[in-house]
Amino acid sequence: MNILQFNVRLAEGGAAGVALDLHLRALEHGLSSRFIYGYGKSGKKSLSHHHYPQVFKHTPRLTSALNIALFRFANRDLFGNLDNLYRTVTRTAGPLVLHFHVLHSYWLNLEQVVTFCQKVQAHKPDITFVWTLHDHWSVTGRCAFTDGCEGWKTGCRKCPTLSNYPPVKVDKAHQQLPGKRQMFRAMLALGCQFISPSQHVADAFNSLYGAGRCAIINNGIDVATEAILSDLPLNDEPRSRPKIAIVAHDLRYDGKTNQQLVRQMMALGDKIELHTFGKFSPFSGANVVNHGFETDKRILMSALNLMDGLVFSSRVDNYPLILCEALSIGVPVIATHSEAAQEVLAKSGGKTFSEEDVLQLVQCNKTAIAQAVFGTSLAAFRQRSRSAYSGQQMLEDYVSFYQNL
Repeated sequence: MNILQFNVRLAEGGAAGVALDLHLRALEHGLSSRFIYGYGKSGKKSLSHHHYPQVFKHTPRLTSALNIALFRFANRDLFGNLDNLYRTVTRTAGPLVLHFHVLHSYWLNLEQVVTFCQKVQAHKPDITFVWTLHDHWSVTGRCAFTDGCEGWKTGCRKCPTLSNYPPVKVDKAHQQLPGKRQMFRAMLALGCQFISPSQHVADAFNSLYGAGRCAIINNGIDVATEAILSDLPLNDEPRSRPKIAIVAHDLRYDGKTNQQLVRQMMALGDKIELHTFGKFSPFSGANVVNHGFETDKRILMSALNLMDGLVFSSRVDNYPLILCEALSIGVPVIATHSEAAQEVLAKSGGKTFSEEDVLQLVQCNKTAIAQAVFGTSLAAFRQRSRSAYSGQQMLEDYVSFYQNL
């Protein structure tokens, strides 16, 4: 079996983590896999490019720069195609799976992607398309994350915010929506199989494009995290005050990190010790330790292993890997109410909480937090979580899916 994985970034973001992990696990199991990504920081090769086998940067810097500049007015990526892969794809011997992940975010023009798929399928009938939906972009006029907005159900008539990712200066989501949905129907006509790690994303897609059109395969922890798990020592010693983690790529973004809630936690003073992991932390105080953005997974997991709990307050994630990773190493997650958190935590018997309850729980030690969130002992929670978020299971589910196409 031959597989081409496509994602806008190589190693930045949750979708990239899933796509890259699938690629590496496929190679490990003797499958032929290549990873095509759009661009890295500043349009250059990813800083991680040389760390991984069979990865290829795809897009010229000028293309991504033009898309970034013009998207704010056009509400779509005007440039970018896969045409330079035509010979690679059509000359591949044997069945080939093109597995798309995130294609937006200033990388590819959707219409040109669909045209490419139509051309290669006409030339190579044993090609199959799979598309994993990591966000809501397939159902909206512009946005990748709905952040509670349900305007997509009524045609994105007037966008309530221009700042939702990807941000714009002029709202044209309503104009873009019909054509965009027609492109997804064209992919369905080509036999493209859609998957989402998230039930609520799949439900949204199926409500528009037909029942059962999008299947569910949950995300799992990656190979690196699984290797780290066996080396992490148990850290259950009671402390004078609990250590609580906050993790986000950009800690300033309220959609990912509830700024007010974090400040209320800071106001608890010496009752807790707050540890942030991410860029641009706006939080400082006597009970705050800012670790910055940690790119080394082993260092990050080792630091989280020392925590009594991790607070998750995102409104825009869909099946967040950081939750899977924290739970897998035995760190209880205290999450505010959201579909994403509820879905991930339910897999290991956990539940979400109101902001008022979060402020009470962060004052507890790891054992008490595990009991409150999962209704069981710390040891039982840890054992349950390790099996619930297995990355190996994710690969087996995907390979089975490929083979049954």
